[in-house]
Amino acid sequence: MEIILWPIFVDAYHAISRCYVPVMDEKAAEYQLPERGGWLLLPALTFEPDIISAENLHIRSPYTSARRYQAGLEELVAGGFLTAEPGNDLAYRLSPSGRQAVLAVIQAGYDCMQTLQPLDAGELKTLAKTLYKLVCACLNASEPPGKWSISHSRRIDPGDDAPVMIRIDQYLSDLAAYRDDSHLAAWQGLDVDGHAWELLTVLWRKGPFTLDQLCEQLAHRGFTREEYQDALANLIRRGWINFDAGDYCLTELGINVRQSAEADTDDYFYRPWSRLTDQAIKDLKKQLTHLKTVLEMGC
Repeated sequence: MEIILWPIFVDAYHAISRCYVPVMDEKAAEYQLPERGGWLLLPALTFEPDIISAENLHIRSPYTSARRYQAGLEELVAGGFLTAEPGNDLAYRLSPSGRQAVLAVIQAGYDCMQTLQPLDAGELKTLAKTLYKLVCACLNASEPPGKWSISHSRRIDPGDDAPVMIRIDQYLSDLAAYRDDSHLAAWQGLDVDGHAWELLTVLWRKGPFTLDQLCEQLAHRGFTREEYQDALANLIRRGWINFDAGDYCLTELGINVRQSAEADTDDYFYRPWSRLTDQAIKDLKKQLTHLKTVLEMGC
C-alpha cells in the first residue's frame, strides 16, 4: 500500500485513550480493583459467554507469562470480582460485583469520550463510517490471518446508536486487534515461543542489548531471567542472533526473518483495504492525523 497508515492509527488511538484512561483509572480505584489484576476484567467481558483463563489470555498475547495472567486472575477472585468455573479451578467468570465494576469503568471512559469533538460533526461521522467499513472488511477477509482477536474485540461494541467518538474508539480497538491477528499469523508458523519472538523483536528495533537490559525492558511480562536466557540460547542455535562481548544482536538471517514477518504482517493487515478507494485512504490519513493533533492539544 502506497500510504502506510498503521502508525497513524496507533497515534490516533493513543491520543484518544490518553483522554479517557485517567478517568477509567480513577473509577477502577473507586471500586478498589487490584492494580495487578484489574486490567483483566475487560478481557473477561470480551470473552463472554466463554470463560476467561490464563490459557485464553495467552492466545492474543503469548509474550506475557501464563503465570502472570494466573496471578492476576487469582487476585481478582480473592477480591470477589471473578468466580471460579465449577469443575475447573483455572477458568473464571465475572461475578456480579466484577460485572458492576467493569461496566462502571467502561462507562466512565464513554462519558469522557462523549465530551470530545476534535473534528466537526460531519468529519467525525465520515471517519466512523470509513473505520467501520474497514472493520467489516477485516472480519470478512480470507485467512490467514485468523479472526480470534478482532472477534473478541467486537463483543463489546457499543452499538450503532453510541456517540460517534465512542464508536471511533471501538473501531480503532477492533483494527488494533486485527493487527495482532495479522502479526500472530506472520510468526507463529516459525516454531518459536512468544517470549523468544519478543526478544527478537526488541533486538530488531533497538539492539544490541545485554541480558540485564532485555530483562529490565521486559520485566512486565513476568518471565524469569533464566527463561529469557534459555530463549536467547535458542535464538543463537537457530542462527537468528549472536552474543558478542556481553551483547546480543541480530544476525543477517535474524534480520531477514524478522523483516519478513513484518512484511507478512503488513500484507495480511492491509489486504482488506482494497475495499477503500485511494481518495478514501488519503482522507482517512488526513482525518486521523488531525484528530490526533487536536486531542494532544486539548487532553
